[in-house]
Amino acid sequence: MRSFIPKIIAAASIFAAIPLSSAYAVHRHHRAAVDTTTTASVPADPEARVATQQLLGVKQGIREARQAGKITQDQARDLMRQADAIQPTRGRSAIGQINELDQRLQNASGQGTYIG
Repeated sequence: MRSFIPKIIAAASIFAAIPLSSAYAVHRHHRAAVDTTTTASVPADPEARVATQQLLGVKQGIREARQAGKITQDQARDLMRQADAIQPTRGRSAIGQINELDQRLQNASGQGTYIG
């Protein structure tokens, strides 16, 4: 009986490894092509990715506010300069800076919330 148990354990481990190895082989041969022109500039860190997306949204808001005439050219230039100074790879601190910049944009365009 004792000589039979190691054989069962060896057979069970081999049978358990077969599906894993075949799944690995299939995954390895069917990799999707990665477009490096679009993914090279996107940070891998989720916080940095969110900060980058928020920063792009604020910059778009600055352009739209300028085109709508809600802010002057000087205000738009100053806000854009502040947006360019923010490094989205800094994660949470960058998100805080972006939120402050967004609030400045809302105040400059007359859409800010006033408490007082």
